[in-house]
Amino acid sequence: MGAIYYGGDILMQSIRWIARHLATATAGRAKWIVYGAMLLLSSLTPGPSAQSSSSTLAPEQILARMEQRYEQQLELLPSYQAHRRYSVTNAVLGDPSYLVVEEQYGALEGKQFRVLERGGSPQVEQRVFSRLLQVEQETARSPAREAVELCRRNYNFTFIQYDPTKGSYVFQVEPRTSNPYLLRGKIWVDGEDYAVRRIEGQPVARQSVFVRQTHFVHEFAKFGDFWLPVRHRSETEVVLLGRATLEINYFDYQWQKRQEAQQ
Repeated sequence: MGAIYYGGDILMQSIRWIARHLATATAGRAKWIVYGAMLLLSSLTPGPSAQSSSSTLAPEQILARMEQRYEQQLELLPSYQAHRRYSVTNAVLGDPSYLVVEEQYGALEGKQFRVLERGGSPQVEQRVFSRLLQVEQETARSPAREAVELCRRNYNFTFIQYDPTKGSYVFQVEPRTSNPYLLRGKIWVDGEDYAVRRIEGQPVARQSVFVRQTHFVHEFAKFGDFWLPVRHRSETEVVLLGRATLEINYFDYQWQKRQEAQQ
């Protein structure tokens, strides 16, 4: 999937590394961006299509189906290939920086990335893009994604409404654990497939005195039976730098279902 991640010690070590560098702005202007992206890149892959839907389900039933589909997708999608384009823009940093990569994922092998194209600041590539890819590789090999999963074990969910414009159930999410790297915001659960199709919010903890505020939107789309990430956008207000934007576009997915891969 576009965001199969595993948490645990490696994830926490990576985030602590980010936090330390956020506090030392003199080492590079762009390092703060990594934290906002990691909150999204460390979790949140919805499950495959449900066979039927019901408008009379209680909120707890909707959440149960959401969690079930997530686990099914982990099981049914053992590998995939995709492309991503990362970009960072900020008036102080000058011209936008970008990186295009090819991603190879295998349930046993983890993630591998190959750079296809690059442009802009070498510092942004080194301290933002490269670090994001490194953390993804580390966490994909570690069996501890449970710490940041979007589920009732980690979050309290409050049903808000049914959004007819998106055909989705909208829930408010609040962390129920002491993990400072979870998020606070809203999720949209598809009314037919019970997969998360949109996440909007902000990090629970501010990891640096230089970061005033961060807001993100993370969107998924349906590919065959699976829902995979297609867009991420986060905007952060930073002391001295002003507003900076990180965007990630996911595209060119190719995959096989487990039963197809075994034939």
